[in-house]
Amino acid sequence: MAQPQIQTRKETQNIIRDYNGKIILEIGQTQYTVRTSNGELIHRSLNESIQLADGSLWSPLMLVQNPPIYVGICPFCRKRKFFRRPKHHGIVALHRAKLCSCGELCCPKHSRKSKDNQWRCIPCNKKFKLANFLKLIFCQRKG
Repeated sequence: MAQPQIQTRKETQNIIRDYNGKIILEIGQTQYTVRTSNGELIHRSLNESIQLADGSLWSPLMLVQNPPIYVGICPFCRKRKFFRRPKHHGIVALHRAKLCSCGELCCPKHSRKSKDNQWRCIPCNKKFKLANFLKLIFCQRKG
């Protein structure tokens, strides 16, 4: 029995990098056509997907659907703590991420909603709470 022969092969590799250009993730897709021994053509596709920091699954094919699902990187997920490696890649879907006033994009785990209904990263939220506490102590309302 003759072995199947691969007629055509198409590989797509998507690379996600951080601010410094360091590669965070390489994910790809392979499409190929196989001719079996009886002359039949079989089209096959192999797609990779990953779990994002917000818990959803994502693959590069989601960039071409309507509407596309874009991704970003949470810098707080990528930071090392106490000489440990980061727990995960920090990639988050943009529709689930929150943008802080300092310009950082945060995953749902690292974003907090303040009393003024603004989403902030954890360090900015701590500063906001401290500023409100100091205003409460040192400032009076006239009226």
